[in-house]
Amino acid sequence: MNRLLLVVGVIVLIPLLSALADPPPKHPKEVEAEGLFVSRSEVMKADPVADLGVARYWAVEKSKEVWSLLVEVNGTIPLHFHPDGVHRMYILEGKLRCTVGKETMVMGPGDYMLIPRGVRHKFEKVGEGKAYFVTVDTPPINPANNVWLEPAPKKNAG
Repeated sequence: MNRLLLVVGVIVLIPLLSALADPPPKHPKEVEAEGLFVSRSEVMKADPVADLGVARYWAVEKSKEVWSLLVEVNGTIPLHFHPDGVHRMYILEGKLRCTVGKETMVMGPGDYMLIPRGVRHKFEKVGEGKAYFVTVDTPPINPANNVWLEPAPKKNAG
């Protein structure tokens, strides 16, 4: 009986171990390319690409198709809209009172929002500390094209 169990165990284990040792076959459409791994601490070691006084922005990824930014909010980003791109935003830390169009909602870590091109929006930090979010903009938004519906924040000299 013990011998039978040993034989069955070997028969079962050999294909399993073989599958673990061999990489899976490539799919015909699979591409060999580099990915992108980024830590917040590494991103924030660089100078911000923009400092509005109420918010600082660091570039995470930028191409012709997409611009991804890490944003630190320590005040209110006034009501504005972008005629040239869509925001996809994910809150990492802190709380923000977010106005998008005619709706306002307090959002916190793990919350996501989409802001279509041309839709007015505003962000106000709620509570103590700073708030952080990541935005993925497609196509990339040109900050020079921002349309401010409330007085634009005073930019900090760099």
